Amino acid sequence: MGGSRRRATERTGVLFAVTAVLAGGLAGFLFGAATIGMVREQLHLSCSMGPPGGEGADTWTCADGIGYLGVAVVLGLMWFVAVVAGGLVALLVRADRIARVCLVILAAASVAWILAWTRYGSATLVGDEYAPMSGLGYWNQAVGPAAIAAIVGTIAAAGSVATTGWTSRILEVAAPVALIVAIVLQPGLMVNLAPATGLLVASAARGSDPTTPSLRPRGVAIS
Repeated sequence: MGGSRRRATERTGVLFAVTAVLAGGLAGFLFGAATIGMVREQLHLSCSMGPPGGEGADTWTCADGIGYLGVAVVLGLMWFVAVVAGGLVALLVRADRIARVCLVILAAASVAWILAWTRYGSATLVGDEYAPMSGLGYWNQAVGPAAIAAIVGTIAAAGSVATTGWTSRILEVAAPVALIVAIVLQPGLMVNLAPATGLLVASAARGSDPTTPSLRPRGVAIS
């Protein structure tokens, strides 16, 4: 009887984890268009400013919509990998420990992907010769605070799989909360941070330490 209860609880945890991954992916897909606005209007990628006194002075001239198709492809690729690979891990990997590690690695990769790519683009794709700030200055202003929150969340997630007991549980909760804070600070990062958040919730749902409470659904008790 106890074994059947445990198996039922594990199945519920797996279902919850898969749902979390898919929900994060859906949120990133639905609101991912905000990324183009951030890239163009705040980071000024593929934009340039004319010299003082000349045409285009003090205003940004940017590429048209097709010019940002590459942004959608690059960031969309990571979105796809995070959602598909994360969903498969949450569903098919039976060992909770291995599943949690894989989900955290995917979440960290998703966070690193968008932060590294936008910072690289700000350093190389902004015509900032006559702008008030450098491309990296615009990145620091628009993305910097959210990047700090996202990095803190990623570190917390890594800590959650490296520790046990209450420390692990606290970090499991803190990690996705930090990513949500990052999204609030900069919604343009949602295309990759929303899936990462879902992956971290899924990792918490797959927690298997019976000595402390977890995010695993409580519909069935573990004996």
